[in-house]
Amino acid sequence: MISEHEEELQGLVGEVVTVAVSTMGIQRNGFFTQMSIEGILESMGWDSTTDQYRVLRDNCTYAYFSAEDVYLINPLVSTGVVIHTKIDTPKECE
Repeated sequence: MISEHEEELQGLVGEVVTVAVSTMGIQRNGFFTQMSIEGILESMGWDSTTDQYRVLRDNCTYAYFSAEDVYLINPLVSTGVVIHTKIDTPKECE
């Protein structure tokens, strides 16, 4: 299945972007659980058929995600393009 954001993501490969996840949806201003990682967007495939991406700053600061995880790409913020992703955390075993 091809994500609706795949073409736009492919166009951003090699560009500086911010990958963000927040408990408040796309909101990134306030004291609530959130992460934003800025770096160069890389495609993780050997060809253009992958939907796996990463933003890597160093060995301790990175984000891996698939195109399916993206729910909004916002190019209209003052800090540059923000790729908003969702993360579903599995429930802990009892």
